[in-house]
Amino acid sequence: MSRLKGFPGLVVKSDWVEEVTTGPYDSYTPEQRQMITSENQLSFLNITRSLEDLPVEKQNDVEGLLNECKEAMERLYKADVYQSFDEPSLFIYRIDIPYNGSIHSQTGIVGLVPVEDSESVQILKHEEVRPQRSDLMSRHLVAVGASSSPISLTYKNNEQLDKAITNCTSNEPVLITEDSEMKQTIWRVVGETAKELSELVSNKTLYITDGHHRMAAAEEALKKSDNKYEPLKSTLAVLFPDDEMLVLPFHRRVGDPESRKSQDLLETISSICEIEKSDEITPTQTGRVGLYLDGQSYQIILPKSNSNNLVDQLDVARLQEHILFPFFGVVNPGTHKLIDYVPGPLGVDVVKERCDNDSWVGFVMHPLEIKDLMGVAEAGELMPPKSSYLMPKPRSGVFVRDLSREKNSQ
Repeated sequence: MSRLKGFPGLVVKSDWVEEVTTGPYDSYTPEQRQMITSENQLSFLNITRSLEDLPVEKQNDVEGLLNECKEAMERLYKADVYQSFDEPSLFIYRIDIPYNGSIHSQTGIVGLVPVEDSESVQILKHEEVRPQRSDLMSRHLVAVGASSSPISLTYKNNEQLDKAITNCTSNEPVLITEDSEMKQTIWRVVGETAKELSELVSNKTLYITDGHHRMAAAEEALKKSDNKYEPLKSTLAVLFPDDEMLVLPFHRRVGDPESRKSQDLLETISSICEIEKSDEITPTQTGRVGLYLDGQSYQIILPKSNSNNLVDQLDVARLQEHILFPFFGVVNPGTHKLIDYVPGPLGVDVVKERCDNDSWVGFVMHPLEIKDLMGVAEAGELMPPKSSYLMPKPRSGVFVRDLSREKNSQ
């Protein structure tokens, strides 16, 4: 099977972008999702909704949820909100966002990648998944018969592939849309040019940067079909070069199960870490973590890990090993009830505001580098949950892969 192949894609029409497309599902609170979906029947959040978005009496009704998601997808088809391309196509997807006073630009290739590894196909992972979540996403994929949010992959860039992608952007785009948060430009690629792009990617190792649960869901759906349903042998993905990836941290907030006074906590933490009072809480280098406690800012110098594993040298792992587990009882940071994650784009002020409101302890992280993520994946190790926040994230509802269109074209 080819490493990267085109598909008969759907791309939202420019007149419908504002009404249909949304940010990632988890970038909204349940209350925000409920408000949006109740007011807008064509919002893609009607398709990506989960059990927590339903009334309490319906939160165990998985089949009911999946039927509602399928009906919401059919509403979009009937409303004719998508451009339809029958010939299998790759798409060049450029995202421009304002960042740190300038514009960050990221250009990738959207297409299908194999769900299963083979000798010629290697997609490396670095994050553990929660089976319950991937199971629901798998059932959603099969029930709705479509996917929209591509798995985000990265690869080690080279000049030849970069030039080929740039050449594809000289044509007329099929979509240009811009708002205060993001500009999106999409070009369609077919025929020999698409074949050339696929061949240039064919010798590259791919690394998942966002979408481990979507990949696990695709694997599970294929397994349940006994490998017989051809469209499930591949999944929608976008491939971005590593030198364009923007990596931000997930900051941590932790509740103290013992409700200790701030001075007692400082003394406890300082028993193994060097702590400095600081006006600047944001760390400027690895090995340092900002600490926000009772309205005061500090910098912590983390001890080295007792492990030789590559992943355990990362700041998030060292914080877990030396502070969160021994002093706050965080055994599993993915399921612990007294831990909260603040995405980097929300900023340090949000960490402080939330800690001021509930008296939790804030830990401000330094971002890891993309090479760290790739190194952990190459070593076959898994990062702790919420180790990195990759942006910009593709909007949901911009692309749609309708599985039935591929089945009919076989």
